[in-house]
Amino acid sequence: MIEVEVLLLGFGLLVAPLLAGQAVQQNEIPPCPPPAAKSDYYPENMVRPKYPKDALRNGTAGTVDLRAVIAPDGRITDLAVLSGDPYFSQPAHAAARKWRFRPEVRHGYAVETIYKIHIRFDPMLQEATSDVELESPPPEAPPTLTRARRQNLAPDVHHMSEPGMIAPKAIYSPEPEFSETARKAARQGNVDIDLVVGPDGLPRDLQLVCSAEASLSDNALTAVKQWKFAPGTKDGKPVATEIQVEVSFKLYDR
Repeated sequence: MIEVEVLLLGFGLLVAPLLAGQAVQQNEIPPCPPPAAKSDYYPENMVRPKYPKDALRNGTAGTVDLRAVIAPDGRITDLAVLSGDPYFSQPAHAAARKWRFRPEVRHGYAVETIYKIHIRFDPMLQEATSDVELESPPPEAPPTLTRARRQNLAPDVHHMSEPGMIAPKAIYSPEPEFSETARKAARQGNVDIDLVVGPDGLPRDLQLVCSAEASLSDNALTAVKQWKFAPGTKDGKPVATEIQVEVSFKLYDR
């Protein structure tokens, strides 16, 4: 299975000088930065809340939302119940108190961190399951390539950073094929492509930004050349617009 996502940039990235139709040499194309793993937010010693016996016997389900404030040294300085039936809130709060959270690190230093916790008591599973979401500080953006305007574009090409711009929108985006080379090697990941959407809604001037695998790059370029867009506009008039397209190839067990 393949997921396709369109990302719009105000400026192009510094891209490898490779146009659609040319053979891809993977050692010339940098790998795309991996996304941050959500599992990094989950605490250690994550004991499950105890399911109230009466609720379990009666098949009663419930949810509890909490907010945990974590000091830079890892201590829980505040743990508050945001919502939930008191019947379930007490065991949820008691369990979360035992968790060992990791504070986020910014600029080399641990900082105060706030996590939102969602706990579901499911009588079908006969247990409680938990999700943890980072609330503060904002997640760090993954490392990116150096940004720069592409020098080989026509002067009439506009960027999303300009006033009065409305971004192009993909209206026809056939998915690329997952290459046999990548499939056999269980290779997956992203291919990012910088391109210009013309006033006619057609893509042109495709260049690779980064790629997980050379054979995926070829397939992504071939597919994106066939895409059609509602063109970007400036002050209501269709214009040529530079954007970046991210094609995400993911393997799933059937």
